[in-house]
Amino acid sequence: MLHNSRKSAWRKGALLIVAVVLVLTMAACGAKKTEIEVATYKDGSVTETEFNKYLDVFTIMQPTYAQIIEIPQFKEQLLQQYISYKVLGGQASADTVKTAEADVKEQMKQYKEALKQNSDLKASVDAVKLKDKDMENFLLLTAKVSAHLNSQVTEDEMKTEYETNGINYATVTVRHILVATQETDATTQEPKDIRTLEEALARAKEVQGKLAAGGDWAALAKEYSDDPGSKETGGLYADQKNGNWVEAFKQAAYKQEIGVVGDPVETEYGYHVILVEKRDTPAFADLSDADKETIKGVIANEKMNTFMTDELPKQEIVTKLPQPEEEAPATDDTEGDATDSTEEPAADETPATEAPAAK
Repeated sequence: MLHNSRKSAWRKGALLIVAVVLVLTMAACGAKKTEIEVATYKDGSVTETEFNKYLDVFTIMQPTYAQIIEIPQFKEQLLQQYISYKVLGGQASADTVKTAEADVKEQMKQYKEALKQNSDLKASVDAVKLKDKDMENFLLLTAKVSAHLNSQVTEDEMKTEYETNGINYATVTVRHILVATQETDATTQEPKDIRTLEEALARAKEVQGKLAAGGDWAALAKEYSDDPGSKETGGLYADQKNGNWVEAFKQAAYKQEIGVVGDPVETEYGYHVILVEKRDTPAFADLSDADKETIKGVIANEKMNTFMTDELPKQEIVTKLPQPEEEAPATDDTEGDATDSTEEPAADETPATEAPAAK
C-alpha cells in the first residue's frame, strides 16, 4: 500500500525505468520498402506493420492503456518513444548486445512459463496473434537500450548519486499503523471516504498514546491499522529500501529517531504512526552489487531523459500517422432564420499518461 507493487519477473526484466511518458518498444521486423511508412527520422523509418505489432505488444505489457491506445496524441507519444528505442538500440556495442541477448534468453523462459500459468495473459497474446519471436524482438530491443545506457554510467557518477540521494538507498525496518481516510469499495473497486483527515489524526494520536504507554504492536495493529499488508504482522516491514516508500513516509523512516514512536505522519493514504527499528546506511564501498545496480539504473534513467530532451529532436522526426476525420457540426439553420452559437467548441485535450509504477 505504501509503495509500488511488484511486477512479475519477466515483465520487470523487460522494463527500463525512465522518467518519461512511456518506456516500451519493440525491434523492427525487417520491413519491406513497399510497406507504408508512419514515420521517418534521420537514421531510418518506421513502417505501419512494425508499429502495429509494437502496439500489440504494448497492450500486452501495459493492459491498462488499452482503452486509450487509439487516442491520436497518445499514439504519437508511443511512436516517438519507439523511435528513441530504435536509435538507442542501434548505438549498443557488440559486447552490450551479447549482454542483452543473454538477458533476453532468461526473460523468454520466464515469459513462456508465465503463458502456461496465466490464462488471461495467454488469451491476450492469442487474441492479437503474438508470436514468441515478436516478444523476443521486443525484449531484445529494450534489453539493448538498458544495457547500452548502463554501460555509459561511471563509478564516479554512482558515488555522487549515492552521496546526494542516500535517503533513497538506506535499508530500513519499520513498524507502522495506518489510519486511512479512504478505502476501496469491494463491489465497485472505487475509493470511498471512511473518515476525515481530522478524524484520522485524532485516531492516530490515540494509537500513539497507547503505544507510548507500552501497548502491544500486534494487538494495536490488528485493531487500528488500515494497511492490509502489515496489520496482521504487527505493522512490520523489515529490511525495505527506503526509496520505495511514498515521500512523507520515506522522510520519516530516514530521519525519525530509532526506537521511538514518532508523531503521526500524513501521506496521501492518511496518517501513519511509525516506529523505526533499524536503519542501515553503509558507505558506498560497502554496498552490495544489487544495490550498486539499482543506483546505476537511476543514473541510466537520467541519461535516457537527457537523450529524449537533447538528442531525439536532432533526429528530425516526421510522423505520418493517419489523422481522425473531423465530424462536421450539426446545424439546425433554416432559411431566413440563421442564429450564431455562443458556445465555444471544447479545446483538444491531451490524455494524461503517467509512466507505470517504477519500482
